[in-house]
Amino acid sequence: MEHRLFRRRSISISFRVYDAETGKFIGRIGDISKGGLLVYGPSKLLTGQLYRLRVDLPDDHGKGRSVVLPAKAMWSGYDTNPEFCSTGFRLFELDRPENEAALKSMLSRFTVGFDDEDGES
Repeated sequence: MEHRLFRRRSISISFRVYDAETGKFIGRIGDISKGGLLVYGPSKLLTGQLYRLRVDLPDDHGKGRSVVLPAKAMWSGYDTNPEFCSTGFRLFELDRPENEAALKSMLSRFTVGFDDEDGES
């Protein structure tokens, strides 16, 4: 049985994700939680590897900005559609104000669901 700390939430916009170190396209966000995200991309990634994921998203005024989130690839494999691979990332350094703010913004502005689904009010 699968156990998760936080409920996955569907994301309403398929944001592109890049490796912040190399600029290489990794994939698009499939879903997100308070502790991680699922990315669909063109190739499998090395599990156990730490990444700095760059996500380009609009700010509150519609102007583009980039956020960089440290994450570890926990698993990676071919999706049900063999043209894509799915990778599950665990996010780190969420106690840093800029990372916490970026994640909260994505969860509140771009997902389907309610904040109290994770047991919080």
